[in-house]
Amino acid sequence: MLAIMTCVNFANAQAKNESQDSLAVKPQLFNSLKKAGPNDIDPGQPLMLNPSETPMFKEDFSLIELSEFMSVMMSNEYVPEPYIDSSKVVRAFVLRRASDFEKKQMKEMQNKMQNKMVATSPLVGAKAFDFNVTDISGNEYSLKELKGKVIVMNFWFVECKPCIMEMPELNKLVEKYRSKDVVFLGFSTSEKPKVESLLKKQTFNYNIVPSAKNVSELYEVLMFPTHIVVDKKSTINYCVSGLTPTTFEDLDRTIESLLN
Repeated sequence: MLAIMTCVNFANAQAKNESQDSLAVKPQLFNSLKKAGPNDIDPGQPLMLNPSETPMFKEDFSLIELSEFMSVMMSNEYVPEPYIDSSKVVRAFVLRRASDFEKKQMKEMQNKMQNKMVATSPLVGAKAFDFNVTDISGNEYSLKELKGKVIVMNFWFVECKPCIMEMPELNKLVEKYRSKDVVFLGFSTSEKPKVESLLKKQTFNYNIVPSAKNVSELYEVLMFPTHIVVDKKSTINYCVSGLTPTTFEDLDRTIESLLN
């Protein structure tokens, strides 16, 4: 299992910014940590930003909740600064306001990464693979019957934290295209009882198909979450794995272009 949250190369940002820490009172965690310098982090090793594993704080050292993490990162307004222990292991991140130059750099890096991931997918341009599935509410779907509509597929599973984190933003896409010829299918490899249990706590407005391991294997999905968009002629137009700050923007742009 591999899930890409978002990766940032800290070398340039650190070299350009040696600003003072916030004057706010720091949590006790920071008593044994120091802000990493330019030579403390291997520039060739991107760091995983996952607040469920490594705590992340705002400039005032208030903790960033998992539910707000994606909206904060997607804003491109902040640079995550790693704090390390005596062994140079990253134990926390503090987000500071990015300069205009850094905002431009982040946007360019995200676009390059996303374009590369889409361009290298062997599925793009291929005919979509046929499926016949039943969602958690008993509704049936097949590729043949959905021809003439744009199909947006999300492959996920219950224990995948990035998969859960992106659901609120995916729900916004469902709402935006509710009256359009777009069908949103959420293929979960988790079994129905697990999915139902999650949905009692987490809203996900895709048409959710549980126990869909066979469909994920059909589309050769190896990383989660994976997003695939199929056009009205049943050709795969978009395929990307992992969660990045541009995932929703790219999905939105793709859907819009296929409808037009």
